[in-house]
Amino acid sequence: MRRSGQGPHLAATVIQHAGEPDPDAIRKAADALGRRHSLLHARVRRSPVTFEAEWLPDPPAAVPVVIHETGNTAEIVKSILNSSSIDIFRPGPNLEIHLLTQGENHTIILLWPHSLFDAIGIDKLIAELDSTDPEPRHDWGETTNSSGSAAALWKTAHPMIEEMRTFPAANIRSLHQPKHTPGAACFEVLAFTQEETQTIHAKMARTVGELLKIPYFAALSARAVAEVIRSRDAEPPDILMSLPIQRIQNPSARPLFQNHMVAWSLLLPHQSLDGLATAAMALYRSYGSFMKRGLPVAMEALTKLSERCPSRLYLLPIKHYLKGEICSLFHSHIGNLAAHTETLFTRPILNAWHVPSVSTPPGIGVFFSERKARLTCTLSWREGSLNAAELVTLRQQLLTDLGVEAPLAP
Repeated sequence: MRRSGQGPHLAATVIQHAGEPDPDAIRKAADALGRRHSLLHARVRRSPVTFEAEWLPDPPAAVPVVIHETGNTAEIVKSILNSSSIDIFRPGPNLEIHLLTQGENHTIILLWPHSLFDAIGIDKLIAELDSTDPEPRHDWGETTNSSGSAAALWKTAHPMIEEMRTFPAANIRSLHQPKHTPGAACFEVLAFTQEETQTIHAKMARTVGELLKIPYFAALSARAVAEVIRSRDAEPPDILMSLPIQRIQNPSARPLFQNHMVAWSLLLPHQSLDGLATAAMALYRSYGSFMKRGLPVAMEALTKLSERCPSRLYLLPIKHYLKGEICSLFHSHIGNLAAHTETLFTRPILNAWHVPSVSTPPGIGVFFSERKARLTCTLSWREGSLNAAELVTLRQQLLTDLGVEAPLAP
């Protein structure tokens, strides 16, 4: 993303609250949070010997709090995603708290880098956000662990490398348009009511059963992106997806700062996308094969190898074999967001969702989460990856497969 001028990989978490905010309480908690976790003021340096990246904490300081007296939530999120000074390679905070007052209610927006957090880490952060305890903690996860020698990693990663060598034979496409310079991060949030969410889950149960949640939502996301690609070119595309698999099953053992997921790379031939149930079952079978062959361990080793390489090196095989396509889309369904946090700063949480920014390629991401039996879908893309008409096509295909009408803006 940096090499192509798309900036750092940032995401926002939007938390809607009932009642007027308490700015003083938020500032006190932000001050304690910055002193409690030194990695919130740290930067990355690559070792000249092993090429492994390590975090160098700077002096502790308060997490910055920015007050927005008025404004539209979506416009503010887009603005801070595209203009933030968060940079893991320079001194400064790795988390920002933005407060937007909106009459009798208010919204807290957390802005954070994917290099330090993921959705699970942010979930843990929300649970302790309003603590005023300044006592230092070291919930650093893998940020201080060596990943072993390159030779050992290559041997472990080899099965996944062989798997990826089968991908170039397919007609892999994404919404990335090589002739367009990647533009600003854009997004749209579809927030469904409890009744609409019940309708969505009922259709899922009728189609493939409740146990296939991740394959189901991944399948309808893949079908929506494929529909847009098909509108550009009559030739049906094969979809290459990168989906997350949980590394640590025990929630209490998951550290605050860590990439908790292993990428699950799989290919969906265009024939499997003809029906939602067919696509979901194809994903489910692919997941079973991926796990049975032990590929999560191989993929984790390959990821650690890639982290040691400059991007211009590890992107060369992608450019050569896959015509520059990293994958067709990014997708995740993280389940219940902040499920164990009812209030922040004594104010009830009404709803919450993530807004990840994406790179191009692939230029598009479709992300789901739930909060108190309400499903939220975030469509995230790069300006220039799809036009207004294609966004309508993407949205309508998603809603058709979900089995609901267009929801109101959150």
